[in-house]
Amino acid sequence: MPIMTRMRDSMPVILFGLLIAFLITIIFEWGMDYMGLSAGRTDAVGEVNGKKISYQEFSEVLRQYSDNQKAQTGVEPDETQLKQMREQVWQSLVTQHLVSEEIARLGITVTDQELRDWVRGDNPPDDLKRNFVDSTGQFRKDLYDQFLDNPNQFIQDPQGADATYGSKWLVDYEKNLRQRRLQEKLLSVLLASVRVGEGELQRRFADQSQQYDVLYALFDAALLVKDEEATVTDGDLKSYYEENLDQYKVEANRKLKYVQFMEMASTTDTAEVRKSIEDAADRARKGMDFIELTYTYAEKADSGTFFRHGEMAPGLETAVFSAKVGDVIGPVLENDGFHLMKVLGERKGDKEYVHASHILFQLEGEKDSNAIKAMAQTVARDAKSGKDFAQLARQYSKDPGSGQRGGDLGWFTRGRMVKSFEDAIYHLKPGEITGPVRTQFGLHIIKLHGRDSRELKISSIVLPITPSSQTKNDVFELARDFAFRAKEADFVKEAQGNGFDVKETQVQEKGGFVPGIGINESITRWAFKSGVGSVGEPFSIPNGYAVFTVVEAKDAGIRPLDELKETIRPLALRKKKIERVKEMAAELKAKLTPSDSLTKVSELNGAIKVQRTGLFTLGGTVPGVGRDMNFMGAVSGLKIGKISPAVQSLRGAYLIQLITQAPFDSAAYGMQRETLRAQLLQEKRNKFQTDWLAKLKEDAEIEDNRDTFFR
Repeated sequence: MPIMTRMRDSMPVILFGLLIAFLITIIFEWGMDYMGLSAGRTDAVGEVNGKKISYQEFSEVLRQYSDNQKAQTGVEPDETQLKQMREQVWQSLVTQHLVSEEIARLGITVTDQELRDWVRGDNPPDDLKRNFVDSTGQFRKDLYDQFLDNPNQFIQDPQGADATYGSKWLVDYEKNLRQRRLQEKLLSVLLASVRVGEGELQRRFADQSQQYDVLYALFDAALLVKDEEATVTDGDLKSYYEENLDQYKVEANRKLKYVQFMEMASTTDTAEVRKSIEDAADRARKGMDFIELTYTYAEKADSGTFFRHGEMAPGLETAVFSAKVGDVIGPVLENDGFHLMKVLGERKGDKEYVHASHILFQLEGEKDSNAIKAMAQTVARDAKSGKDFAQLARQYSKDPGSGQRGGDLGWFTRGRMVKSFEDAIYHLKPGEITGPVRTQFGLHIIKLHGRDSRELKISSIVLPITPSSQTKNDVFELARDFAFRAKEADFVKEAQGNGFDVKETQVQEKGGFVPGIGINESITRWAFKSGVGSVGEPFSIPNGYAVFTVVEAKDAGIRPLDELKETIRPLALRKKKIERVKEMAAELKAKLTPSDSLTKVSELNGAIKVQRTGLFTLGGTVPGVGRDMNFMGAVSGLKIGKISPAVQSLRGAYLIQLITQAPFDSAAYGMQRETLRAQLLQEKRNKFQTDWLAKLKEDAEIEDNRDTFFR
């Protein structure tokens, strides 16, 4: 039976993947103790409301994250990725502990019978069910039941011992099912109060589908009121300041100075990599199979890929396309490391590539252009007479990209350059020079170096030059030695005395962002625990370490008015201008009769233009206006033909007259109602869950000791 064979072959992989997926879920990590947490241990990387997260637990989950990534990418995660994983694991475990507390507090449980009914029922877990589907897409309940009755028939012990592996897996899987059921029950409790009312549905439908068309008159504060007509007094400044205190709150912050110690490959590291690549080159040139060598020396085996011109770094391209089939090229040093390559094959491509250089003269005013044209003619004659083209390009070309490369444009094919430039090139033979050629960019003198339509099959060994473990350790010891000495001396003088660059940054207590470094909660936690003058131990940062000292500490508060006066003045001025144009709008509105069109405003004041929006919905943007919520709110409350009161906006004030409003389409609403309900309900549930979890974390007592265990 084909499905039986397929199941037996794939089940160990499928089930292992399922287990890992449950363990590393990134939205909620529901439940506890699936890794044997021991409450009495002292090796805690942290605590959540007094409950410890052990080093053993943390390391085990981190290992699973790492193994999962390796399974996906085929390579071990590097140190930067491991640091990111540690943060993900920490956040996941904190969430897991908090959610577990809530499950216990609410008394939520799952019985064995519930799980049996779920697994044995007509609608079993999807992640199991989908593995028992035949080629027609039908769920094979008979095979599924057979698996549950005798899992060892499908899963054998990988070591060839007694067939107990399948049964053990089911026990582990049952634990995860229990956590998922707990999750569902908790969500049911949490989301029970989330509802979508009929009014909300109708507003959402109307905002998305009901169209409006209005006339509007904008009273632009910047155009209608001059600065001198809206004098700002100290009282105005104070009033604006007091009305907007929330904008001038400052979080507690710490100013830090720091020195970075970056992990860069040493000359010894480079020599070791060079020795390895040269060994590979020696073996290749002695006839050893190159593809076999890629298995030995490279991170990934390379059986060869066809390359065209322009698809390799210039240095590699020159070397490769100068070689013939069978040649070994290199080692060649590029930014990403040493390259050793072999040309395995050659074929004719469907495109011809050209290699050219140019000298660009940019044309300006008419008088200047004549002088530039004459200079271009002179340089063209010099180039054609045999003078060094690259040197002429460096001296005269105004192309910032190619000028300092001697005018070299590299290899390219048709469609990459403007037509007149390409036409000139494709009429040349290698070594010929033409020009000046005019394009929209100026005058060009062009030299063709070569034509080629070959594609070469290349196999490569690339050995990156990275810092060794010894180098990384040396960098750490250097940082630790500096930290020790800086604690006993002046931080800045000690750094400068040793030739270290001192940088400065400022951090806030929440968020963990360190300008110049990135997200690093360890640094911000230390900064707010330490006093001014404190010097910390080296902190791990991307590609190295940093040593910090606290130079200034400020508590949370509100910035004083005296410090903000010049910042507030233009804002207070704009506020007064807006108040003035709002009064102007109200005065003009008072002169209109109920039967008047808004266009009469332009007759009363020629400086005011009346415009029509055309059709729009309240869920989109208003043509000519944008997404102004005050404007849209006014439109939603108008009746056809009516003119709004003066509506304040960021630009000034509006008068609005509703011209047309599409009727509420009850039939269309009836058809879309349930879809809208599902969308709106999901939005509200997502927001509720996000806010709920954020509040849990905000109220929790969380102690993070990861710095003790990880550099």
